[in-house]
Amino acid sequence: MRSKFSFARSLALALVAIGTVACVSSETFAANRTWTPVGSGTTAARWGTASVYAPNWSGGVTNPTAADSAIFNANSARQVTPILNNLLPIGDINVTGSGNVTFLNSTGAKIVISGNGSSPAVGLNVSGAGNAIFNGNVLVNAPQLTFQATGAGQMIFGGGGLDLQGNYLKVVGNSTQSSLGSSTAGATYEAVSGVQSLTFDSTTGVNVNVVVNGGTVSGDGTGDSNLTVSGGDYIGGGTYKDVVSSAGSIQMLANETLSTTSFTQTAGGELQINVNDDLSSSTVNGNFQLGGAFELDANNLGSNLYSPGTSWGLFSGVNYTAGSPSPVNGASNFSVFAMSPSSSSSPYFGTFTRFGQEWQSPFASDGTYLVFSAQTGNLVVVPEPSTMVFAGLGVAMSGWTMWKKRRLSKLLAAKAG
Repeated sequence: MRSKFSFARSLALALVAIGTVACVSSETFAANRTWTPVGSGTTAARWGTASVYAPNWSGGVTNPTAADSAIFNANSARQVTPILNNLLPIGDINVTGSGNVTFLNSTGAKIVISGNGSSPAVGLNVSGAGNAIFNGNVLVNAPQLTFQATGAGQMIFGGGGLDLQGNYLKVVGNSTQSSLGSSTAGATYEAVSGVQSLTFDSTTGVNVNVVVNGGTVSGDGTGDSNLTVSGGDYIGGGTYKDVVSSAGSIQMLANETLSTTSFTQTAGGELQINVNDDLSSSTVNGNFQLGGAFELDANNLGSNLYSPGTSWGLFSGVNYTAGSPSPVNGASNFSVFAMSPSSSSSPYFGTFTRFGQEWQSPFASDGTYLVFSAQTGNLVVVPEPSTMVFAGLGVAMSGWTMWKKRRLSKLLAAKAG
């Protein structure tokens, strides 16, 4: 009997031990925590760290930890209120369904995202048609994270902003960052695909380097951030410290200015600048090394002809870092200069031909043509060659006639003397 008792006791202890390990495992490894908010009371639809808020989550015993996945499934609009001054840890946030999920942070509440531990680590995943809307502080709490919108929905950050905390964030899909920043230097925001809008938040800190590898990205820029365009399209001007364009394009709309400390465009890059009927244009200021393709957006000129001497200042504020453009220095000039397809109604439309430091458009119906001078940075309307020749002849004939009159006067004076 004693041996049987000992065996039973040992078996019981073993089962307890296994149960203990299972409990530890469930706490150590990520668990799916589904948002199932209670319908009434002061804690309804509230996300906090105190135990009274636990019933808003599946299981209803504890709140999520930094190792958990939070699932918000909504087919209609749903609101979540993070509680006053709470730091809310979470591994990753998943928004599914067709309805919008809006996080309405109370003062000082911060959602701290550490990632789901996979490779690459995903911190936010929007997979349905609804949007994930953050009206408050969100902190990126891992060296590298991915935020992605794989469905029709998008990620929208406003309010207190998105603080990268010096980390690297890769963003896939449609996203609006209305207050992007980093409280720690060295942060990087990489756009991979979709349509993304970036506006920087000066209160959080604006030292965020932007890398565009795909998609269509618009932004306003900051003086202590760098911009690298290696794919996709960056639309807008703004102020950046250093700009590197190696692939994709930088497109500047009407009257926008791109001001940089250093702008280097290599062979694969493309720059597009807009010119307007009122002779204004988007412009580039700062140190600039020309290279790659240039596209002139003259859509706003319509089918108008312009008188000789008409000028647009495109690069009048630049300093060339590779020396003045030279016929023998391809690194300090563009490799291609053309008008955008949307400019096809312009009488100057077509591919420009390079002559040393200058690029010349096709002739318009009145014989005038456009010349872009890389050295001056201006785009100028030039009269037809025959007009210039006759003008030159006119000046020469006028000078010859005056010379004859002066010579005749001298001869007459000599005879009279």
